[in-house]
Amino acid sequence: NVLALTCDLVSRRQVSQAAQQAENRFGPVDILINNAGVVQGKKTTEMSEQLASKSMIINAESHFWTVKEFLPSMIERNSGHIVCMASIAGLAGYPGLSDYCASKFAAYGFNESVRMEMKLLKKNVVCTTICPAFINTGMFAGVKTSNLLPILN
Repeated sequence: NVLALTCDLVSRRQVSQAAQQAENRFGPVDILINNAGVVQGKKTTEMSEQLASKSMIINAESHFWTVKEFLPSMIERNSGHIVCMASIAGLAGYPGLSDYCASKFAAYGFNESVRMEMKLLKKNVVCTTICPAFINTGMFAGVKTSNLLPILN
């Protein structure tokens, strides 16, 4: 069974409502995959502050919200898996992507912190952070990379 829900990750209320709908339909969530992302791809001096804020909310802050929705049940059941789709841009800065890099650094750090909390609590909740290179999704159209880090299809 699959339940497709539309949810604006900028809205904390919509995130909470979507989480409740999923749990009402299927029961406790076993795996959470945080995989949303936006990018504006402009130099710091040229970027829109409004879009930079939106990048931080969607790429990082929404992870806080989704984890807050599902982690308590995972802790209670001593079982679960949280996957964070971060980016190689969360490990190193790239020109023209300062807001994106900042948001992915935040997502990476957040998931690592949750992982360490679960370890200290001795809870069997796995936290995986994935940091791929650029992926051919259309978000990075025009980006030039080296042969060492080609754009992934």
